[in-house]
Amino acid sequence: MRICIDSCVIIHGLQETDSAAVRLLDLLGPDLVVVVPRLVAQEVMRNLRTREQVRLFYRLFRGRDFAFIVDEPVPRALVEKYVALGLPGKADAFVGAFAEWMQVRYLLSDNRHFLRDLRTDAYDVLDAAEFASRWEADTL
Repeated sequence: MRICIDSCVIIHGLQETDSAAVRLLDLLGPDLVVVVPRLVAQEVMRNLRTREQVRLFYRLFRGRDFAFIVDEPVPRALVEKYVALGLPGKADAFVGAFAEWMQVRYLLSDNRHFLRDLRTDAYDVLDAAEFASRWEADTL
């Protein structure tokens, strides 16, 4: 299964401020592939507090065939679609469009714009706790 994780969830997981986010990062593996846009990676890097957290972030992706930071540009038409769906144009619409473009099954976020406001058939939006619970119960 392919997922996209928003920066807020990755940050909380690496800073160990949210046990569900920590659990989610531990679940990543061959059966749970993660893709994130470079924009998310940059946002994570700006918000990590220690060098060890930075190392942990890069270890999530280095040499793994189930974790990818994608540098290719997201199609502009998709970004515009997500702006039209009501997401703020700078980052949120870009991440929403990226998730559709990468054909993920889930976008995992704590962002209220995604959780409350986004309505799309392209993928489901869950927070880390809900996803981890469903994954562990094998109900996805």
